[in-house]
Amino acid sequence: MKEVCLLDIGSGKLVFASGRRSEKGVYTVSRFSTAAYDGFYKGQWMSEDKLGDDVRGVVLSAGGDAPRVLYVGVPCDFLEYRNNFVRHVLPSARTVTSGLIDEIYARGNLFGSDKDRTVIASAACGFTLDGGYVVDPIGKQTSSVECTVTYILCDREFCSRIEKIARSAGADKICFVSAFWAESVRLIDEDDRKRGAIVLDIGFSTSSAAYVKGDGFEAHSSLAVGGAHIPGDLSQVLGISYGEAERLCGQINLGFADDETYMLDTARGVVSFGADKANGIVKARLDDIAGLVRSVCPESADKLFVTGGGLLAVKGAVGYLGNSLGLNAEMFAPGVPMYSKPQYSSVFGTFDAADKIERSNTVLSRLLDKIRR
Repeated sequence: MKEVCLLDIGSGKLVFASGRRSEKGVYTVSRFSTAAYDGFYKGQWMSEDKLGDDVRGVVLSAGGDAPRVLYVGVPCDFLEYRNNFVRHVLPSARTVTSGLIDEIYARGNLFGSDKDRTVIASAACGFTLDGGYVVDPIGKQTSSVECTVTYILCDREFCSRIEKIARSAGADKICFVSAFWAESVRLIDEDDRKRGAIVLDIGFSTSSAAYVKGDGFEAHSSLAVGGAHIPGDLSQVLGISYGEAERLCGQINLGFADDETYMLDTARGVVSFGADKANGIVKARLDDIAGLVRSVCPESADKLFVTGGGLLAVKGAVGYLGNSLGLNAEMFAPGVPMYSKPQYSSVFGTFDAADKIERSNTVLSRLLDKIRR
């Protein structure tokens, strides 16, 4: 099995990774490099003129040969998720094949004429057959198929720009994958997705939430708020520098009593801040993120999966979100030694999806490989 090479584009960090995944799910990572960069905000590059050098730099710093095939984890700022219901009645009962599923997906794709976006993948929120609801219908007997299909559309300008940069870094083929979708369906257990799972990814300057059903999104929303906004708020309200606010974040514990204090060494000397005020500032920003989750959360939901590196510095943040929403909240991360951290969920979710494409022997891989460029 040849190596998979991928570029994960975060709102404040680029990651390049290369490696293999065995049949038993064991990862061998041969190259891995990260680099902070100016990123993007609300779908706009902050330093577009430096983007090419930033991408080439993170690939070069990993060493080794240039990637011939490069999978690109696309952030939600450059994507749209659109759903379409498809019903297909067969002349008689037959076995569901991948060809039939491809036909159903093609029938539901009404977005080929979109001038600004191109469909990079499609996946269903499960399938209703004669025998009831299933996530994977292949091999099942049925006389009809019903499904809601999620079509993932990527900004054409984003594709063109990244493709040009990737080719300048040596890549011959570029495949675009929704990083948030990949981590949601590849890292969350199928049983949870069959019931319906709320997934929240909090990044540097953006956050995304989705109600994941099967392999699709029944609802999705993003917000231009991430972990970087918390020290920004502390800096502005408390009158300290951003760097000092970042260090204060490392002390924040939302479980502290209001009468406790945080001590911080600042340019003015050691300053104390009441936990009631400092924690209140952080909670106000978390309330914004909780609102994002509410926008996609059905009444029946009871569990929230949280990932991304945006909240790692704030103790008690995940628990606060869960309590605010009335959900059981837990942080998740990829099960990869040395990289089992929430900030790497999008990297290894994309890695796992890319590996499935390379193997080309599952329904998921065939769907992901519907790259229309």
